[in-house]
Amino acid sequence: MFEVRPYPARTISWWVQQKDKIDIAPVYQRRGKIWTAEDKASLVDSIINDFDMPKIYVADFTYANSPLNKQRKQYAVIDGKQRFEAIFDFFENKLPLSKAVTSVDFPEANLEGLTYKDLNEAYPQIAKKFDNFNLSVMSVITNEEEKINDLFVRLNRSKPLTGAEIRNAIKGKIPELIRSIAQHLFFQTCVAFQTKRAQDLNAAGKLLLIEFRGGFVDTKRTHLDRFVEEGEKAQSTYLDGCLISIQNNLNRMRQIFIEKDPLLRSQGPTPLYYWFIRENGEKHGKKIRQFLVEFNLARQRNRVDAREGKSSEAELSLFDNLDRSTNDQNSLVGRYKILQKRFRKFLESSTLL
Repeated sequence: MFEVRPYPARTISWWVQQKDKIDIAPVYQRRGKIWTAEDKASLVDSIINDFDMPKIYVADFTYANSPLNKQRKQYAVIDGKQRFEAIFDFFENKLPLSKAVTSVDFPEANLEGLTYKDLNEAYPQIAKKFDNFNLSVMSVITNEEEKINDLFVRLNRSKPLTGAEIRNAIKGKIPELIRSIAQHLFFQTCVAFQTKRAQDLNAAGKLLLIEFRGGFVDTKRTHLDRFVEEGEKAQSTYLDGCLISIQNNLNRMRQIFIEKDPLLRSQGPTPLYYWFIRENGEKHGKKIRQFLVEFNLARQRNRVDAREGKSSEAELSLFDNLDRSTNDQNSLVGRYKILQKRFRKFLESSTLL
């Protein structure tokens, strides 16, 4: 069953009343809070000036019980999450209007900095236009998850979705495992890189890929996409074993790295550190972070020496050169060998002290 039909015309104020009945963040959705305050204010501007707004698509569970209704709510947003968030934020007085927002009908109105409450008090006619604006919503009726996922991807083809966001919308075992990995406390507490555009899902996918292959491979977007597409052919028990291995190693990594660790300012080194700790963490876990801090400081000093024409270490310069192609198999293997070599020396020097 798959049907897309226009939802009966409903005003913004009606949809605001339904907020608690809307699953705003189903698993296939993009992360929220991507729009800036200026983007959200621009949407409010469009609404109070009667400009057309793109259609919103919602999975409509009011017709029948559905196994897809994970949150037991009446609706789940397929496309239009950012628009709903902007509308709700403004209505709940979390979004002040910017200087750029004006009203064609009331050009003398000074709307800068006004929240919804302020607008309703100062210019009730404009607030009423916002309340009574009819949202164009399409009702999607289906009990097939792959149809919803496919619709989300199709609707967003022309939008700048990241590879991880598209992979997350694909049905299958691999996306489920990637989501499970990204929910680990290591990603919630230790990483210092942004996750609004699913960077954590991207890093989690790389960990699953190298664990599944049993070693370093290319982790570029095309290889991750192929991995997701071919995932259904893999034995579920083997994939489950990979997940257990990853979770165990992430438990160890969480003990090694600190909260919002500067060593994890970008997702690039995550697969490298993962495999390094996988091989060394059980025996030398307490010494690894100190080693990585000193190693990265040595790289920084080496770059300064090279720029100033002083003597520099070829091995550290090679590591930096390899680091420019962070997703290449040869880069991962080369950097890992350098890390292992220098870690052995670090352990030897630590023993002598």
